Amino acid sequence: MFVGSIVKLQDILQKNAVLVDLAVRNKPELLCRMAQYLSSLYDLRMPDRVVEGIFAREADLSTGIGHAIALPHARLETVDRVHMVVARTAVPVEFGAIDDEPVRLVFMLVSPMNSSEHTTVLSQVSRIMYHEDVRADLMAASDAQSFFEILVAGENKYGC
Repeated sequence: MFVGSIVKLQDILQKNAVLVDLAVRNKPELLCRMAQYLSSLYDLRMPDRVVEGIFAREADLSTGIGHAIALPHARLETVDRVHMVVARTAVPVEFGAIDDEPVRLVFMLVSPMNSSEHTTVLSQVSRIMYHEDVRADLMAASDAQSFFEILVAGENKYGC
């Protein structure tokens, strides 16, 4: 899909794949709700595999990368291309992040088992979210449309 070109989040992430102020109480609820939404949004076969894959990856090592950000992800035999959903939680959620801080910005990614784009997309998100101005603007976004536009602007400014 992206062979010979730069992977752009705006090519992967649908505008309606952004959940702003998602009300969840804990990490399992957050992961489950996002995985179910991702499965429904992209009409994925065997949605239980998405939930299982995300939880299995998270059991290996937390994907909380610090600065209130998490990148839960999984490679699955049941998906045919890269899919992503993004959430900003209503309140901070304990996630077992590397900086021991709770998360608010969560980028969930699933891709085929042999996807070369998987790590590229994770790297792209990390590169964009490294910048404090982007994180602050995403936290202040008034709605999903604004959130999406800020993310795209951040990618245009700081991405590859």
